[in-house]
Amino acid sequence: MARYSQDRAKHRVHVLIPPDVVALDLVVPLSVFGPWSEQVYADTGVTSHPYEVALVGEPDAACGPYLGARDVLPLSQLARADTVIVPGTAEPLRPVAPELSDAVRAAHARGARIISICTGAFILGEAGVLGSGPVTTHWAWADHLEARHPEVEILRDQLYVDAGDVITSAGILAGVDLCLHVLRTDHGQAVANTVARYLVSAPHRQGGQAQFIQSPAPDESGALGDLLGWMLANLDQPLTLAAIARQAHTSTRTLSRRFKAITGSSVLDWVTAQRVVKARTLLETTDLPIAEVAVMCGFGSMESLRVHFNEHNRTTPSRYRQTFR
Repeated sequence: MARYSQDRAKHRVHVLIPPDVVALDLVVPLSVFGPWSEQVYADTGVTSHPYEVALVGEPDAACGPYLGARDVLPLSQLARADTVIVPGTAEPLRPVAPELSDAVRAAHARGARIISICTGAFILGEAGVLGSGPVTTHWAWADHLEARHPEVEILRDQLYVDAGDVITSAGILAGVDLCLHVLRTDHGQAVANTVARYLVSAPHRQGGQAQFIQSPAPDESGALGDLLGWMLANLDQPLTLAAIARQAHTSTRTLSRRFKAITGSSVLDWVTAQRVVKARTLLETTDLPIAEVAVMCGFGSMESLRVHFNEHNRTTPSRYRQTFR
């Protein structure tokens, strides 16, 4: 079951509704961890939903200026949560109600996994659960968070940071990457891929990718989208920068600049990350020897796969297979 499961049928995920909550920050975890469609169950083979999701907050909680919430549990119910998710707020510098920060602190002290999206990190800071970091938040608010909590290491250029019992994400849509990362950690790459596909989400982005690219160059021709598809279909081939540039009918210099501006990643770093994703899927869903997985993913050797796999997942391919196969 999930990494933070506690000898019960379902892992309890409680999503906090703080004052001035950013509605999209709230909807994202509900979409990932809430009830799935029948298509997801059919594609994953999962027969029972692994999460029990509930909203926690004030009885008249509002989800942004346009939406309301129903069936909201009181803050005391955070004491029952295995995972607490704290969405961002539109006014992160506003003082946090003591009862709210106390409830988050108590849940963390009891062993719950604590997750923040965007400026939700400010609530975690007031609750005293950030420790010394590392953490991240929306790039526009990182200096403010550092001013309030100078003892915390803040990684400004990360999409999300997984510190084990505390996981934080950058602005709004990086919450999608964080939630899919948590789902993969709990239930494996195949389940996370299926849910991402149903949500029509982009392929998984590693937390270390840049969260903000200033003045990104427009991809007016749409050629980069075609190029990404070609690269994903040819991960087993020797995808050198020169070979990719030839496919894109451009110079390596122009390709590198455009790719970085649009994706926030270098060309070869992106290729490596996608090869690791493919390796995770093969390790989970097949009995292929690890040496063959390495070749199919374009790593060429078991040693190359091991090095890159450990860098991205903090474990070896064989241990990953034992956990998720």
